[in-house]
Amino acid sequence: MRTAQWDEPVSVLDRIIAILEAVRECDGTASISQLSRSTGIPKSTVSRLVGDLARQRYLRRTDDGVTIGLRLFQLGARASTPRRLSAAALPVLAELFHATGEHLNVAVHEGRDMLSVISVRGRLRPAPSRAGVRVPFATTALGKAVLAFTNDESVLRGVTTGLDPRSRHVFERELGAVRASAVAIDRCETFPGVVGVASPVLSSEHLPIAAISVAGPVSDMDPNRMAPLVRHAAIALTRRLAQVA
Repeated sequence: MRTAQWDEPVSVLDRIIAILEAVRECDGTASISQLSRSTGIPKSTVSRLVGDLARQRYLRRTDDGVTIGLRLFQLGARASTPRRLSAAALPVLAELFHATGEHLNVAVHEGRDMLSVISVRGRLRPAPSRAGVRVPFATTALGKAVLAFTNDESVLRGVTTGLDPRSRHVFERELGAVRASAVAIDRCETFPGVVGVASPVLSSEHLPIAAISVAGPVSDMDPNRMAPLVRHAAIALTRRLAQVA
């Protein structure tokens, strides 16, 4: 662990990183005084920065001091998500494809979009997406499945900002229905003539890790028939990810 003999970090970013590293290295909780001593940063500055980091959920205050926050765990999980998804999703996708024969996707939230990590081509021509392609967050079934379960208010604001009051109310009601059923539907909102059905892959904290979807032509794609199949696949993928974590 760093000691007060080290030079005090100069920039705000240096100080934030030093504090996060010190909390991580304490292997539990640390007091403001301990963090000040280990980083060489004045106690008043540590207290202010810890407050800012706690509000953003990078750190968490407890009765015993400061510990790593949920948002850092989420970022760490997201960094390893593509590799873990690849290991866990293939058997699940094989079963889902056998049951549906449709276009399948597993995607993660990235910025303002959903990033397709794994894609299985179905009967749609051309395919609406493929691995490595970004799809809209607010209209796709994949995006709505993740949005309904996120607890990051800034993400929700980024999607609803600009909507008129009526559209916002409709969208919020839709997300409420997704939370209740754990199934989201895109009725040709993103790709003309394409219906998508998705379900979230959730962490043990009930937060979205990814989403899995099936997409087919509006002419004969029955969302009600697909919903339980996709939900079953999402639950199976959630369990497999827990086993390989």
